[in-house]
Amino acid sequence: MRNLRQSNERQPNQFVDQNRPDLVARICYNSSLMLKNKKVRGILQIFLSLALLTWLISRAGLDEIVQTFANLNWSWYILALGLFVLNVFIRAYRWYLLLHALNDRPTFRHLVYLYFVGFFANNFIPSGFGGDVIKVVNLRRTYGRGTEALSSVMMDRLTGLLGSALIAVVALIWNSLGHITAVTLPPALWTAVALLSMGIPAGFFIIRWGNPLAFIAKRWPKIQRLPKYDKLEQLVETVNRYPTRALASSLLTSLPFTLSLILLQYSIAKALSVNLSIATFALFVPIISVINLLPLSFNGLGVREGAYQFLFVPLGVPDASAIAMSLAFYFLRFGSGLIGGLMIAIRSAIDFIQAAQTKNLQIGD
Repeated sequence: MRNLRQSNERQPNQFVDQNRPDLVARICYNSSLMLKNKKVRGILQIFLSLALLTWLISRAGLDEIVQTFANLNWSWYILALGLFVLNVFIRAYRWYLLLHALNDRPTFRHLVYLYFVGFFANNFIPSGFGGDVIKVVNLRRTYGRGTEALSSVMMDRLTGLLGSALIAVVALIWNSLGHITAVTLPPALWTAVALLSMGIPAGFFIIRWGNPLAFIAKRWPKIQRLPKYDKLEQLVETVNRYPTRALASSLLTSLPFTLSLILLQYSIAKALSVNLSIATFALFVPIISVINLLPLSFNGLGVREGAYQFLFVPLGVPDASAIAMSLAFYFLRFGSGLIGGLMIAIRSAIDFIQAAQTKNLQIGD
């Protein structure tokens, strides 16, 4: 199996016969090579964000969006900022639990620092995963355990997404029982919410206890030649390497994380004079979480604003307010990145002063 995969890596063009005069095949092959170039992909993401934002803002009206922000209720928005910072601490603690389950022992304070530094990196790296790279590299350099660092970052995201989905399942059941907080959604939104909120937990538990990848590969060996198959193997390995107790602890931590995220979105809506029930945000949390993970545009800009319109406009929210909600959330992330930049500056200054003091002591001796 390993030899087969190595052979595939030596011949990345085996799916496209270069001797055939097939123009479409050649275009697809050349495009795949170009997309593998991270710089090109980053430029494309920036252009996609600019194009989508320009189109969405032109439809909603720039003046209307500016006016929406002009009427911002700062009390609610400051509360949203506090909830965002609290969210970071909860995520850092969840990551702390996962790392300690692998006998890796970074301090909680250091993980909080890395989360803010990660937000700082995400402000300038197109994919939105630059912060994850920074966290993995820092832990590997500090503690010398790169595999555990990478695995914990992946599982941190997975358990967060799983917690969001489980909260949405509870909201779906609650809504179906016809309580006072019942939310009326168009069929397309109900379908999206149901698929994500139920599909994410189902997929996680199937991978955890069913090992579907090995089952499929045994019956169709050629599937191992597909691009990104190694990534799927890495995902399955990550899900299965943690003991059940560690996963349960991480998942329990994901519940307050998701609740704070729901309150965060609700606070942003109230700050922008959008009146929707908390149950609505509980239903939409898994969709918003998935959108924030998609590396399609620069930090999700453009794609996220379009998704907010898709989610909230059918509920009577104006286009301008839906876009403003998304941008207000992005500004919180951007602001947290600035906090991370400040932390880097302070830490660098402290290291510089300590190095200078050590040097002076050595000279004095």
